Amino acid sequence: MPDVARTLRSQLTRYACYGVLIALAVIVVATLATVLLAGEALTAANLLDAHRDNVGLLVLDLLLPLVFALWGQYVGVLLSDRAIAFARDDTRRLQADRALLEARARRADDLDALTGLANRAYFVERLESAVAAANLSRSRVAVMIIDLDGFSEVNDQFGSSNGDRVLKSVARRLDAALSEQALVARFGGDSFAVLLDPLRSAEVLDTVARRIEHELEPPCALDSLSLNLAGSIGGAIYPENGRDSHSLLAAAEGAMHRAKTQGGGFALVTARESLHDAEMHSLSSELRAAIEEDQLVLHLQPIVDIAADRVQGVEALVRWQHPRRGLIMPGDFIPRAERSGLISELSNWVLKRALSSAADLHAAGWPLGISVNLSARTLLDPHFPDALAELLAAVDLPSRYLTVEITEDTLMADQQRTLDVVTRVANMGVHISIDDFGTGYSQLAYLKRLPASEIKIDRSFVEDMLVSRTDLSIVQATIGLAHALELRAVAEGIETESQAERLRQLGCDYMQGYYIGRPMPEDKFRDWLGAWDLYHASAGGPAGPETRSNHSA
Repeated sequence: MPDVARTLRSQLTRYACYGVLIALAVIVVATLATVLLAGEALTAANLLDAHRDNVGLLVLDLLLPLVFALWGQYVGVLLSDRAIAFARDDTRRLQADRALLEARARRADDLDALTGLANRAYFVERLESAVAAANLSRSRVAVMIIDLDGFSEVNDQFGSSNGDRVLKSVARRLDAALSEQALVARFGGDSFAVLLDPLRSAEVLDTVARRIEHELEPPCALDSLSLNLAGSIGGAIYPENGRDSHSLLAAAEGAMHRAKTQGGGFALVTARESLHDAEMHSLSSELRAAIEEDQLVLHLQPIVDIAADRVQGVEALVRWQHPRRGLIMPGDFIPRAERSGLISELSNWVLKRALSSAADLHAAGWPLGISVNLSARTLLDPHFPDALAELLAAVDLPSRYLTVEITEDTLMADQQRTLDVVTRVANMGVHISIDDFGTGYSQLAYLKRLPASEIKIDRSFVEDMLVSRTDLSIVQATIGLAHALELRAVAEGIETESQAERLRQLGCDYMQGYYIGRPMPEDKFRDWLGAWDLYHASAGGPAGPETRSNHSA
C-alpha cells in the first residue's frame, strides 16, 4: 500500500506541468489573436509589443501559468487520493476474505470429517474451558457419553461404508435434538459426547437422555434394510463426579459401561457409587464362569510391513461368546473385569491362548510374532514376569516373538512400579509396544526411559488424517518421533488404500486395520494367510513362510 501511494504521488508534478503547458498555449493563442486583430504582421517584434502594450496579455503572462499549475496539482492530488482509496478498499476486502477463510479452516479442524459434529479434541477443549469457568462461578457442568449398542455387528455384516451411513444418521438425529442447548461431538468410533454447560439440575440429564433415546428409536433405513438403533448412555456432573475434564469423562464412560451391562439405557454416576453391589457380584460370577468354561475366544488381526508388503505379525484380540447375549466385544467386558478384580485371570487366559496360537502358526510354517494388550493391574504385579516366563516355556516359543502392548494411561498408573515390571519383561527378550500413542498424557521424559520397541499410532488420528491437517501433522510427528528414538511406528485402523498409501509416503513401518484384514478366528486367519501368500506369489511379490520375518524381531 505505501508503494502504491508513492507511485501515485509521483504523478503530481506531471499534472502540474500539464497545467503550465495549457497556460502557455492559451497565452500564445491570445497573443496571436491580439496581433492579427490589430491588423499587424506576425513578427517577433509585433508579438513582443503586444505583450508590452496590452495589460490583459500581461496579466495572462503573470497569473495564467500559476493558476493552471495549481489546477494540475489539484487534479493530480484528487486522482491519486481516489486511487489510494480504491486500493485501500481492495486491501481491506482481501484481508476480510483471508480472515474468513482462516476462520473456516480453523472451524474445519474442529469438526469430525465423517459426521460434521465437533471432534474429540474440540470437545475436550470446550469441556476444559467449561470446567474452569464453573470452578470460578460455583456452577455445575455435565457430560454424557453415548455408545451405540451392537454397532460392531453392523460393520462386520454390512461393511464400514454402511457403518458410516449409520453414524451420519445418528449424528444428524443427535444434532437436531440437542444442538441448541448442548455441544454434541463424535468422540470416536461409535461413541458420541454431549456437553451441558451450565447444568441447571441433575434432572436435566434424565430429560436429555430420554430425548436421545427417543431420537434413536426410529429405525435407520439402509437400502432395503431397516436397522433398529439403541445406545448406552452414561452421565457425570462436575464437581460431584470429577474435579477436572479427564476424571469427569472417565466417570461418564464408566457410567456408560454400567448402563451397557444393564442392557442399555441411561446411567448416572452417583456421589457414593459402590463397585461391589449385587449387580457387580452377578457380573463377576458370569465373567469368572466365562474364563473357566472357555466361553472366551481369541481373534487374530494381521500386521503388515508397509514397505515390504509382507505380513509381519498378528494382534491377539479377545471376545466373549456369551451363551445368551452372543458375541460381546472387549470394550463391553474388560472394564467389568478390571472393576471386579478378574483382570489378572483374564490377562493370563489371553496370554496363554495367544502364545499357544503363535506356536501353532510356527509349527504350520508361519513364524509370526504376536501382540497382546496388558492392563495396568497386570503390569503392577511384581510376579507377572515370572508367570510370563513360565507361559513362554510351556509352549516352547522364543520370547522375541511376543510383543506386549501397553497404553500410555497404563504406563502412568504407577510410573516406578510399572517401569520396574516392564524392564524385567523387556530383559526377557519380549518386545514392548506403546499402544494408542498420543491419546494419553504421559511425559516424554518418562517414555524415553522405557525399553520400548515400537509406538502404535491411535486410530482416531489415522482415520481423519486425509481430511484434517491437524491429524496428519500428529501422525507425521509421531512417525518422526518413533524413528528419532529408533522405534518402529505402527498405524492402527487403516480402512482405505488411500490411508495406506499416505502412511507409506510418511515412512510408517507397519500397519493394521480392516483394509488389511479384520480380526478373525485362528482357522479363518490361516485361510487368510494362505490367500495372502497365493496372491503375492501370483503378483511376483514376497510369499511363503520362509520369506516372512518376525513382527517382533
